[in-house]
Amino acid sequence: MTWSAGVLTAWTGSATSLADAHRPQLLDDYDILRFEDITRQDAQNLQPDPNLYLIQVECEADVLGAIEADADYLVLWSEEIAEEML
Repeated sequence: MTWSAGVLTAWTGSATSLADAHRPQLLDDYDILRFEDITRQDAQNLQPDPNLYLIQVECEADVLGAIEADADYLVLWSEEIAEEML
């Protein structure tokens, strides 16, 4: 069962190289199938404090459950992705 969710996450990475690009901290901590930045904000405009932005992720149900239980992240919405949409 695959889920789509909007998750508030910190960003990480120094952007000094491709290997350390700006990216959601969530990607380093969980097995995310796909993600999209839906903050609609350029990385250079993201404030370092509180260092948060919104991403839409696709992940398995158990991963979403772990994210929801993790105090470092806030899941704003989630919905199951219908099989025919995959």
